[in-house]
Amino acid sequence: MVVLSRAELLRNGIGRGALSRRVRSGSLHRLLPAVYSTTPPSYEDRCRAVVLWKPAAVLSHDTAAWLWGLLEVEPVTVHATVPPSDSYRGPDWSVLHRRRISTVVYRDLLPVVTAEQCFVDVATTLDTEALERFVDHALTRRVRWRAVAQACDAARGMHGVPAVREQLRRCCPRTLSEPERLVARALARRNFPLEINGEVGPYYGDLVDRRGRVIVEIDGREFHIDPHTFTRDRVRQNDLVLSGWLVLRYSVATVMAQTDEVVDQIVTEVRRRRRARA
Repeated sequence: MVVLSRAELLRNGIGRGALSRRVRSGSLHRLLPAVYSTTPPSYEDRCRAVVLWKPAAVLSHDTAAWLWGLLEVEPVTVHATVPPSDSYRGPDWSVLHRRRISTVVYRDLLPVVTAEQCFVDVATTLDTEALERFVDHALTRRVRWRAVAQACDAARGMHGVPAVREQLRRCCPRTLSEPERLVARALARRNFPLEINGEVGPYYGDLVDRRGRVIVEIDGREFHIDPHTFTRDRVRQNDLVLSGWLVLRYSVATVMAQTDEVVDQIVTEVRRRRRARA
């Protein structure tokens, strides 16, 4: 796949008439004004086309997040940011935002905003549920919490900053599965956060409350079905109970179908244990 400008094609000896004929025949694809591709374009090809079309453009929002590996699903729309004075009229698959960008970095030779700026950008394009998932996964894998907080300070006044600050207050990184993350998030929304993947002696708990000595475990069937794992789990459970811990265990199916009920029980039992231990 090659993305080329009209000027490059003309320099390569393709005349204007031949260029038009190739577009009509399908051997060339017109992506943007004066930008073509030699085969049907991929998403990344469209990113390169936007940068070729607007040399001052910097890929941003969902596009930059995907290029940084912070979004698991490839976006449909190519987002880029151009200087405030720029004018444009592109196809439906591209959106250009106007603002000045102070820091530009490169991913696969493409200009993009920083990974931290992606948080502020996608807060204006993702719904609340998708933004929660994005923040939790990104802080788990690639980006430091403090760096995102600093980016919010630097971007003070931008539209997405309040939403990102709220996410930083309630984020739940380091969860090992989506059901664990859903429970941790539900608890955080109730201002009742528990420690995630807390170390308890030689073991780790999915969610841990040390004041009440409560551990919450969310079990996926595929991880507990073989005899060795089954036996090891019983040994672990007995050790924790004999050490004074209450272990609440829920299946993935129960968590996904009855999240509110699960969280209600966790909050009730943790509070009861805290009062009893006090």
